[in-house]
Amino acid sequence: MICCLAVSLVLGWSGTVQSQIPSVSSDSSQRALDLPNGVNRSGEYETAAIRSPLDNKTLFEVTSPTIFNREDIPPGKLPVEVRAQEVNERLWRVFYRAVNANQTPVVTVAILNNRPILEIRDDRSTRPIRLVTVTEPDADWNGKTLKELAQEWQKILQSEIARFKQLTTPAAIEQRVRQAIQILLALLLASSVIWFLRRFLRGQQRQLETRYQEQLAKIISTEKNQEVQSKTTSELIEGEEAEAREIADWRSHFLATATHRMSLKHQLDVNKFLKWMLFWLFILMWYVGIGWIIATVPILMSWSLYVWTTPLALIAIWFSVSLTIRLSKSIIDRIMHSWTVNPLLPLGEAQRTTLRSTTIAEALKGLVTFVLVIVGIVWTLGLFNLPTGSILAGGAVIGLAISFGSQSLIKDLVNGCLILIEDQFAIGDVIQVGSKSGLVENLNLRVTQLRSSEGELITIPNSAISDVSNLTRLWSRVDFSILVAYENDPETVLNLLRQISQQMYDEPIWRERLPELPEVLGIDDLSHTGMLVRVWIKTAPMEQWSVGREFRFRVRQAFAANHIQIGRPQRINYTIESSDTLG
Repeated sequence: MICCLAVSLVLGWSGTVQSQIPSVSSDSSQRALDLPNGVNRSGEYETAAIRSPLDNKTLFEVTSPTIFNREDIPPGKLPVEVRAQEVNERLWRVFYRAVNANQTPVVTVAILNNRPILEIRDDRSTRPIRLVTVTEPDADWNGKTLKELAQEWQKILQSEIARFKQLTTPAAIEQRVRQAIQILLALLLASSVIWFLRRFLRGQQRQLETRYQEQLAKIISTEKNQEVQSKTTSELIEGEEAEAREIADWRSHFLATATHRMSLKHQLDVNKFLKWMLFWLFILMWYVGIGWIIATVPILMSWSLYVWTTPLALIAIWFSVSLTIRLSKSIIDRIMHSWTVNPLLPLGEAQRTTLRSTTIAEALKGLVTFVLVIVGIVWTLGLFNLPTGSILAGGAVIGLAISFGSQSLIKDLVNGCLILIEDQFAIGDVIQVGSKSGLVENLNLRVTQLRSSEGELITIPNSAISDVSNLTRLWSRVDFSILVAYENDPETVLNLLRQISQQMYDEPIWRERLPELPEVLGIDDLSHTGMLVRVWIKTAPMEQWSVGREFRFRVRQAFAANHIQIGRPQRINYTIESSDTLG
C-alpha cells in the first residue's frame, strides 16, 4: 500500500515547466536557476519585500532587473534579495537607535547622482543614515515618477518609525504587558473550564460503558428467559408453526439487540466526539491566545507573521485530517450496522455477519487512517518547502524493494482480506485445511491459528490456505451409519432408529442442539457383511460431536435391548470327504 501510494503521488506530482522561462540555459545546477525565498519574478523585474522590524509586516517592495542565473551575475547588477537584505538591516539599526532617541527620527528625501534617496536623521547623530535609493526599476514597477515614489516611501517609513517609537515607551510597554497577562489569565481560566468539561465527559463515558455492560447482561438473561418461553410454546404448538414462531422471535430479538447496541455505541461515539472537539478547541484557543500575546508585546511582535502563517496552516491540515478520519470511521460503523441488521439475511448469517463485521470495520478504519495520515504528512512536508517529490520517489523505491522482498506477506494480507470478506470461516469455527484441523482461536490478516483436538496450537499463513473445509458454519451434521446383520428385520431396525431420533428430539436438553428431527434415510448398501443403514442428524454449530456420541450410545442400548445383531463377515467352511469314508 505504501508503494502504490508513493508511486501514484510521484507520477501525479507537477513540477516547474522550465520552458516557460526565457533565456534559461540547460545548466546542471538547478539551484542557480531557482528563485530565492521571498523573491518574486515577473518578466524583466524581480521584487523583494522590505519588512518592518517591529512586526515583520511588508512596508514596500524594492525592484531590480531579473537575474536568471545567480551563479553568473552580470557586472553592475545587484540581485534584488541582496538589496532587500541591506535595506532591512539598515532598518534594524534605525529602529534600535529610535528606542534611545529623545525625539522621533525624521525621514527625509535627498538627491544623489540624480536619484532620490531616503535618509533618516535623529538627535543622536549629526550625520543621516542612508536607507534606500529609489531607482528607475522601482518607479517603473510601481507606475510612478521617482519623486512620487520617494515621497510615498517617506510617508510609510515615517509612520512606521513613529509607531515603533510610541510602542517602545515605558507606558505603552507596561500597558501591553498587562494586556498579555490578562490574555494569559483568560487562557488559564478557559483551560480549567475545558478540563472540567472533559472530566465530566470521561465520567459520563464510564457510566455509559457500565450501562452498556449491564444491558448486555440483561440481554443475556432475557435470551435465557426467551429460550424457556420458546420451549414452553413449542410444546403447546407443534409442527412448522412452532418452528416459524421460534425463528421469528429469535430474529426480532436479534435485530432489537443489534439496534440497541448500536444506539449505545452511538452515544459513546458522540461522547468521544465532544472530547475530541474540546481537545481541538483547547489547541485553537491557546494558539490564538499566544498569537494575540505575541502581537501585543512589542519585543515579540516580530514573530507575529510566522505565528499566523505556517503554524495556522499546520493546525488546519491536521485538524482536517483528524476530522476526516473520525467522519470516515463513523461512516464505516453506519455501513456495518446497516449490513448487520439487514432483515433479509437468515438469522445464522446475520449472527455471523455481526461477529465478523467488527474485524472488517477495524481493518477498514486502519486502512483509512493510514492513507489520511500519509496525505497529512505529504501536506506537512510541502508546507515546510521540503522536497516532497524526491522524498516520495525515494519512498516509492523503498516500497518497491520491500514489496519484492515480502511477497509472501502481501499474499497473506490479501488472502486474509478475502477470507474476511467472503466469510470462509471465523473465530470459533472448526475447519480443516489440508491435513490440519482444529478450532479457529485467532484470525487476522496475516495468519490463522487453530487449536487441534490434542491441544496443539497450529499457525497457518493465510497465503497457504487454498482449500478449506468449514465444519461448523451456520449448522453441522452427524453422518451416522451402522452395519446390521441380514438376520434382522429391516423394518424393525428402521423403526427403532426413528424412535431413538424422535425420543432424543423431544428432550429439551437435546432440542436446543437439534434444529430439526433427525432423518433416517434407510438402507444405503447391501454387502456380504450385512445392511448399511444411514441417519442424518442436523445439529447446531459445534454440537455434532456431543450429539453424535449420545445418539450412538442410545443406538447401542436399543440394539442390545431388542436383540439387533451387528453385521459381520460371513464364514463358509467346506468339508472334503476322504476315499475311506466314501467306501
